[in-house]
Amino acid sequence: MLDSLRGVNWIKTYPIDSLQIYFAASLEIQEELINNGFNVPRSPDGKVKMPVPLIYSNFRGWLKPTEPITIERLIPPDWLGLKAGDLGWKKTFRGGKEAYRLPEEEVYVNIGISGNSIVFDLDIRGYHLERTSIRGVNPDKWTNWAMFYISLDYIEELVNILEGYLSKNTQLSTTRPRKEVQQRGKEVTYYVEVPVKDFSFCLGCFDLAQKYLYMKAKEHCKINRSSDICRNPDKVISKLKLRLKHSRSVNTFAKVGIAKISGKRPQIMIKIASTQPKKVIHGILKPKIEGKARGELIHCDHKEKKQYVILDLTGFYKALSATKKYINKLPKEE
Repeated sequence: MLDSLRGVNWIKTYPIDSLQIYFAASLEIQEELINNGFNVPRSPDGKVKMPVPLIYSNFRGWLKPTEPITIERLIPPDWLGLKAGDLGWKKTFRGGKEAYRLPEEEVYVNIGISGNSIVFDLDIRGYHLERTSIRGVNPDKWTNWAMFYISLDYIEELVNILEGYLSKNTQLSTTRPRKEVQQRGKEVTYYVEVPVKDFSFCLGCFDLAQKYLYMKAKEHCKINRSSDICRNPDKVISKLKLRLKHSRSVNTFAKVGIAKISGKRPQIMIKIASTQPKKVIHGILKPKIEGKARGELIHCDHKEKKQYVILDLTGFYKALSATKKYINKLPKEE
């Protein structure tokens, strides 16, 4: 087990409504792939298309039947060396475009306490890979880059449980939540910033991401058959650094609060965000790419497949206590 998860007192497990990890927002990962021969996001001649995938799980919380996902948003099955049926996808059409209905993607969060820290261990049993976002801004420019949502039904229970772990000397000062509107008004949130003590997300620990890397390595043979990535993909991929962990040199925080997304029930929201310092890398399609640093990139053997976030316990409790007073301000479903 990773050191940060040792000695944790696990107190509760909740199903997660939805989860997104935007590895495409990490210039650290993009740089690592480029330095090892991958043409990200595509080769100059257009023969290889290789966006950094994002992880998406959609488990619960919809108030109406979900729409199929159009193919341009998805990492398609053939990019993984698979067929749609292998993934449980059912082909259909949406607005005249090829689209797929995906099976339920099971995901849970194990919540634990360690001192004045609250630990969120993500148990991602089902997911799919996507290649684009509904937002038009390049992900390396984003502030929010990893997030998960839990039903708001659990907020009172969670607040009550956490009260028992706070220091008796804790000063519960009044904190005024901030309002944020995203997705052209489809997502309204009230949140408080909470210090991040640690996080660790690994792209390579997702089996579908490994399949994707191997298929794309073979595809690079179209460009240069004598390259290491073409001749020996096992060696190249096994040495890649694909685990992004917290770094004190990066201004990282969590937006903790409540959210209402159009078509979904009200939810508890936890978003990991970073603002600075600026990071600059050499790109494939342009000489310089600028964005926000996310953390430190390290090697992972992909055996334990852990994905987790650790926040300040007092700050998290204060954020939930403050934002739950704003529940009635969330928009109602039309």
